Amino acid sequence: MHLRSATLSDESNEFVDSTLETLDALEASFQELVRRIDDSCTDGCPNDLERTNTDVRILSDLDADRCGHCNEDFKINSEKSVCCDKCDIWYHITCLGITDAEYNRLSKKSVKWSCSFCQAGDHQAQRPMGIITQTLAELDQAPTQPVPVSTLSQVIREFRNASEEPNQELAQNSSQANQVPNLPAIEAPTRTISSASWGSLKGSEIRDVVNSTYDTIVTWRTNLFLLPTGKIGQEFIEEMTKTINYFASSSPFEEVALTMAMIMPALLLQKPSRKSKTKEHVSYLGKRLKWWREGNIDLLLREGAAIQRCLAKSKNSKEHGEKVFIRLMLQGKVSAALRWIGKQSTSVLSATTEVVEELKRLHPKGAPADESGLLQGPIDDVQPVEFDRIDGDLIQRCAKKTGGSAGPSGLDSDGWKRILCSRQFKSKPAELCESIAIMARKICTHHIDPTYLRAYTASRLVPLDKKVITDGRPAIRPVGIGEVLRRITGKALMERVGRDIRNATAPIQVCSGVPGGVEAAVHAVRKLYEDEATEAVILVDAENAFNLMNRKLALNNIQYTCPQISTYIINTYRNPGALHVAGYDEVLCSDEGVTQGDNSAMGMYSCSLMPLLRGLMLQGDENLYEILKQIWYADDAAAGGKLEDMAKWWSMLCEKGPTYGYHPKPSKSWVIVKPQFLEKAKKLFPNLNVTDSGHKYLGSYIGTEEGKMDFIEKKITAWMGDIDEMSKIAAREPQVAYAAFVYGLSKRWVYVCRTTPGISHLLKKLEFKIRETFIPAILDRIFSCTDTCRKMFALPAREGGLSIYDVSEAADSEYQNSCKMTKKLTDAIYNQDSEFQDDAQEGYDTRAEISKERVMFYKDKRSEVYETLTDLEKLHLDLASEKGASSWLTALPLKSFGFILNKQEFNDAICLRYNLKLKNVPTTCVCGEDYNINHSLICKKGGYVNFRHNSLCKLTAELLGPICKDVVLEPHLLPISNTVLPPGSITADNARCDVSAVGVWNPLERAFFDVRVFHAPAPSNRDTRLLPGCTTNTRR
Repeated sequence: MHLRSATLSDESNEFVDSTLETLDALEASFQELVRRIDDSCTDGCPNDLERTNTDVRILSDLDADRCGHCNEDFKINSEKSVCCDKCDIWYHITCLGITDAEYNRLSKKSVKWSCSFCQAGDHQAQRPMGIITQTLAELDQAPTQPVPVSTLSQVIREFRNASEEPNQELAQNSSQANQVPNLPAIEAPTRTISSASWGSLKGSEIRDVVNSTYDTIVTWRTNLFLLPTGKIGQEFIEEMTKTINYFASSSPFEEVALTMAMIMPALLLQKPSRKSKTKEHVSYLGKRLKWWREGNIDLLLREGAAIQRCLAKSKNSKEHGEKVFIRLMLQGKVSAALRWIGKQSTSVLSATTEVVEELKRLHPKGAPADESGLLQGPIDDVQPVEFDRIDGDLIQRCAKKTGGSAGPSGLDSDGWKRILCSRQFKSKPAELCESIAIMARKICTHHIDPTYLRAYTASRLVPLDKKVITDGRPAIRPVGIGEVLRRITGKALMERVGRDIRNATAPIQVCSGVPGGVEAAVHAVRKLYEDEATEAVILVDAENAFNLMNRKLALNNIQYTCPQISTYIINTYRNPGALHVAGYDEVLCSDEGVTQGDNSAMGMYSCSLMPLLRGLMLQGDENLYEILKQIWYADDAAAGGKLEDMAKWWSMLCEKGPTYGYHPKPSKSWVIVKPQFLEKAKKLFPNLNVTDSGHKYLGSYIGTEEGKMDFIEKKITAWMGDIDEMSKIAAREPQVAYAAFVYGLSKRWVYVCRTTPGISHLLKKLEFKIRETFIPAILDRIFSCTDTCRKMFALPAREGGLSIYDVSEAADSEYQNSCKMTKKLTDAIYNQDSEFQDDAQEGYDTRAEISKERVMFYKDKRSEVYETLTDLEKLHLDLASEKGASSWLTALPLKSFGFILNKQEFNDAICLRYNLKLKNVPTTCVCGEDYNINHSLICKKGGYVNFRHNSLCKLTAELLGPICKDVVLEPHLLPISNTVLPPGSITADNARCDVSAVGVWNPLERAFFDVRVFHAPAPSNRDTRLLPGCTTNTRR
């Protein structure tokens, strides 16, 4: 394969624009040639005619210095090009839409490549400029014949007319493997970039600069500052809105608009230094916006590259992992933080040769579609009005619910949330949300050139270490991180078509957003296994399932299985998606399967397998089996029944599955058989793992009691290790450790409890670990937690507890609640219903009933604990149960909102909550009394009485400041006379109140506030119940 290297690349394959740009110049040359030929014929001068024919031959010569597609000269060492092995004609890779990854593959000497014209067998007739070149060649062979002007004019006119029609062959990748059968034609653009201008950039130069800039910024490390508030932030959002509108309104910038939107954050929000402040960010952003509007991308690139060279390399050590964990927790990213500690922690592998080769193996080239798997027939019509519910409000709601890291562009979910949801930018975020909604509706209703979505569909590919070696290769878990903009629009789309997808796939396939789908699948498989008529259950695992799904077959079939989502899926998967690996220059391609980081991926995958699932069970309208039932959760398949039926089902799955890209892996598939059928199962399934004890399934266990006990014991061992690591962190950051435990770590065993029955007695060991290790760690004291304390800490925070639930006590009720919540879906799966209608109101009522039962359960538990407490302890529990008294405890330690408590503050707050003894305090007060919490808060010499009062006054003034006018601390009261006031009122001159403000109740009216601190445990208040005491002090 002959190639030319380049420093710039362009993956656009739109041939019409580039060809038409040359026509004007060629037409002028033709007119001049015709004039000279006519003059020669008139004068009869053979020398002039011979010279004219020489000019024609020169003009028609398409040698190696001109592209066979656009007929433009090659800029040596600045443009990548390929040569056809059949016709020896060179082409720009940008003209043919060949990606960098495909270009690198073609660079191998053993790879042969031919252009699409040679593949079609009619090179001159189909090649752009072929009509003109062929005509010139005919003229060259007959030099004595006059050339009529009408011939050349007609040639040009015919080519112009033909170029107005969309050329589907060249609009897609030139490789035959990338052609998808039976897909709708790409809609021709109404306007092209040839008429666009951006500062000094004109026409196709804009496309070249934008694409080359994108190829550069995707290699940069994430280093963006948050968008500053004020006018400069609004201007940035205005530019982003204008850029999105370029695409939404089909402007001349349409083909590069989304790529421009992806490069904007990296170019304009690049943080100048590690310790730069907001004032500097405002200055830099103003300067960069000016450059952006002028089209000075080169200046932005050079500045960004200089900043990137100064960034320090990241560290990778255990101490670094703990620091990252704490940093993520302070940002509220609990799930991401937990990936850095415990047994489930992992690390990112460097892009070594072995790692990259494994990534390439896991992302294979696209396979052709097998005609036997293609669905055919009429396609249901989907009206564009069905997507009108995708509006700006929905986009904003989806943005708030979207989390995660940044895609290749570098702007993460927090950055997008600020841009789309912050009220500090006035109406600008709402306008941008509306533009994104229009963009999303366009992708859902129009068949767009997939090259326009190149940056939108790109992803970061992160190789995570599985910490095992498989078949002599490092086991890698490739994680794709898509662009946040794609995740937001994908989430909005799923809000609209989620019910359609569920109706098309449920109840047999339950991975497409069915509420409680995974739990229902586990319950159904267990119910099937325990059925007396069932001889065995088979659990199937597929090899690299999501990356091997036949994409071409899926794109065709999804038009029939779920037409509502088909247009969006075809637009985003028609061309291979780019996968960018940090530290590796080559761009990998996602040719097969679905792309991680895409919210619609699971819906696409579930719909793509439905023809296979139906084909496994039915031949025509007849069921092939006696009692066999199948359950699918994405690629995890399960079936149960008679062994002969299971063998037939397995055989058909192995035969038909590869057609759809589903490759069952016998070494990881298990047959769970009842003991009396063990030998029979081994004969029928010689290549599969056969067991009569059981095996794990979707995080739970299916099998015997002995097997379940062994499974739970292994789980508990891993969880206890996680608790030990969390306890070590609690020694330094108790609030962070507490929040991670309550909102993250505990969820790991809650799921197992909800899907596995009869394990409460097995969880006693885990409960003992929590009681004796974790609770003392967050309290920073060595003590044996009494039964009363443990029961009190197990209460919800709103009931005065710490929400550290007794897992052994809650396990059985969690399982019963799960069965109740998923009963309808479980029965539908077990009965193999052909349809399933999700009743949202019924689900809401069931959840409300379960929530009410849980509330009553913990109220009863609180009553039991309350009876065992002393009067003072009861009072403290009542105080902790007051509305709002636990908000500091249940809030995540978000640094941006100032919710962080250091070690001493958190420990003191716990001691104040439960009247525990403070550490490192004197034993005797300055007044001579024994020092304890209650005495310190009422002692008139200690200073805490005034300190608490003044702190509340200042806090009240701070809260009133943003919403009221003229807020004053300790304002003078007006002198009064002959007025009867309540007892205790101060009537002296110059009397002061605590706080006053204008506009609290009515405009221009001043309101006065008096702050009163009421300490319920004080000796003078102990005989008064809490609520009457509060009422009395309020009246005072």
